[in-house]
Amino acid sequence: AAIDSESSSSAPSSSGSGNQGGGASSSSSSSSSSSSSSTAPGLPVLRQKTYEPVVLPTPEQILAGAVWDSCPVKAVISGALGGVMGALFGAAFGASDPSAINAAAGAENLTLTQSVKAAFQRDAIKASLASLRARSWSYAKGFGGFGMVYAGSECVVETVRAKHDVYNSAAAGCFTGGTLAYQGGPKAMCFGCATVAAFSVLIDRFMDIH
Repeated sequence: AAIDSESSSSAPSSSGSGNQGGGASSSSSSSSSSSSSSTAPGLPVLRQKTYEPVVLPTPEQILAGAVWDSCPVKAVISGALGGVMGALFGAAFGASDPSAINAAAGAENLTLTQSVKAAFQRDAIKASLASLRARSWSYAKGFGGFGMVYAGSECVVETVRAKHDVYNSAAAGCFTGGTLAYQGGPKAMCFGCATVAAFSVLIDRFMDIH
């Protein structure tokens, strides 16, 4: 009877140790499977996209954009910029006009040394300033008028056609060339139309505007 009780008491202990060993093996297998699943090769890594919030324009910004995009404002701005550019060109050409210096010196054919000496005389300086003002005003009117007519006509054509292509520049160039040459008659207007239109198309193709 003593032998039977000892054997019966040793059996549960052996079974308990077997259960503990099975639990340890199962926990180690689950940890190894989780680590292998987290570092599985070949799976793409998804990056979270970020989106910027859309800011709607205010009514003041919409009104300002409509004003700046209007044809009269574009024509006035182009005319002012053309006038400034023409004034600069006129000042550059008028200040270095040798005919004004020769007229002030009282001689037509002067050598280089005589022209240099005559350029620093008081009468020559006054004549150069007068030529500068006249040439600047003439160039400013020409460049300003060209810029105003061209920008205004191109804006009108683009608004009517509802397209932004090279044909707008061609039509604006034709209208501008014909308008600026109206004093020369029909032939001069046709020549101005064809010349300025071809030049406008060439500039658009060269600068790749449209």
